[in-house]
Amino acid sequence: IRTTLGDLIAAVTDEVKPFVRDSSDLYMMVSHILNDVLARHRLRAHKRSRLKSPRYFAHERYGVTHPA
Repeated sequence: IRTTLGDLIAAVTDEVKPFVRDSSDLYMMVSHILNDVLARHRLRAHKRSRLKSPRYFAHERYGVTHPA
C-alpha cells in the first residue's frame, strides 16, 4: 500500500469514528492502531534485511557462527 501519512491517519480516523464517542479517545485509539501498523512494518522490514545478510543465511542454512 502506498499512501501519505496524512491520508492513512484520515482513513483510520474515519473507520474508528463510529465506534468511539469521545474525540480524545478517538485520537488515542487512532494513535495506537497506527503505532501497531508501523511497528509491524518495521519488524517485517528488519526481518527482510536480516534475511539478506550473508551471515544470517550461513547461520540459518549451515549453522555457521561468526564472532561478533
